[in-house]
Amino acid sequence: MDRRTFLAVSAVSASIGATSLDAAAPAKLPPMTAPDGIDRDRASSLMEKFGFSLLVLEQPVNVYYFTGIRSGMHRLGFENQSFAVVAKDKSAPIRFITAQFPYYFMSADEGLAPGVEPMLVTGPDGDEAADAVMLATPEGESKTAREQNRRREILGAAPYYQSTEDAFKAALEGVDLSGGIVGYDTIHAHNLVAKSLPGARKGNGLDLAKHIRLIKTEREIGLMKAASRANIAAALETTGQFRNLGTLRNIRNHFNSQVGLLGNVPGFLVLNGAIDEAYDEDIVEGTAILIDGVSSRAGYHGDYGRTVFIGEPASHMIRKVKTIGTAWDEVRNGLKPGMRFSDIRVQGQAVLRKLGSSIQVPFNPHCVGLAHTEHPEFDSDGSALDLVLQPGMIISVDCPLLESGSAGTAHLEDLVLITESGSEAIHDTGNQIIIA
Repeated sequence: MDRRTFLAVSAVSASIGATSLDAAAPAKLPPMTAPDGIDRDRASSLMEKFGFSLLVLEQPVNVYYFTGIRSGMHRLGFENQSFAVVAKDKSAPIRFITAQFPYYFMSADEGLAPGVEPMLVTGPDGDEAADAVMLATPEGESKTAREQNRRREILGAAPYYQSTEDAFKAALEGVDLSGGIVGYDTIHAHNLVAKSLPGARKGNGLDLAKHIRLIKTEREIGLMKAASRANIAAALETTGQFRNLGTLRNIRNHFNSQVGLLGNVPGFLVLNGAIDEAYDEDIVEGTAILIDGVSSRAGYHGDYGRTVFIGEPASHMIRKVKTIGTAWDEVRNGLKPGMRFSDIRVQGQAVLRKLGSSIQVPFNPHCVGLAHTEHPEFDSDGSALDLVLQPGMIISVDCPLLESGSAGTAHLEDLVLITESGSEAIHDTGNQIIIA
């Protein structure tokens, strides 16, 4: 099947004082899809390590990751509609189970990733067989190129199935479960496994799916960079309007509109320590306001934190913000494969002591990708995980000032790619202090 492509929306340049962000339009960036997006060797190796023979996934982010399809029905609020079935045996195709008509109407235009097979449910026909496919355009009318493609996708997906359970059982034909755990990520996936494989060993596969998603392909890294550039451009353009906007609610609304103009989908904007969109207050002259902006492109997230000075802030706040920036620069330059999350926190505190500062900053790392926070919590033995940095991971290290007073709030955050020999930021790390 032909691969889908995302046409990135042209971004604008955002200039704040003497700094600017070149947000020129990136080239066409295909979405992350198997096999060039999904590393089946990695997935199979991790499934072996965790003792899983099969993953049955219904959570939309996992279905998207493993099949390349963002289910239209999930996006409309429906659950229990689409499943990705992933075997430990990497020679087995990934199976995508969903109803025929929503696939035809909402997903066939994009098409599945290479190595993924659709298994479509049409319902029973009353005679112990699957019903005929349902198509929207009556025979005899002229069909557009899109309609012709949709029909090819649907007709090429035969045979069809009376139920999700029937499709799932067919998806298991020839798959060696060999006593391994059959993993699920939602209650609906659990129920499908329990009904179809009552004797199987079942286990929560949500954390395993996050382990698999940790390492980004070059295509995913490109999408992360594009998402980050647009996210930062929106944030910087918004900070330049702080005085005109005047209130936190107006600032949030403006950021969301800028994000949309640049081709991203708004996530949230933390302002002055508040994430609640219903909360509002006026900005105050002579204070500092932290911003933490998150938005996504093709599912991949940008995450950017800075401190905005509203005029001339208190001198002690300036010193604190500069100290955070100095410490973060040193911590960021020291990130490398083999370090653990706990090492990052320890190093951050050591740098603060070296600088002679008593301020409280957590230096809290988290992985970013198809979610703002997508790293797993547990190791293969079930113990709490102190994640080890590996090449291909993209992380953020949150550096907020853990105090809030009349002088305001402060934050600093960038996205960093772990490389074979160290690390590199995926965007410009300037503008650590912004004057509004």
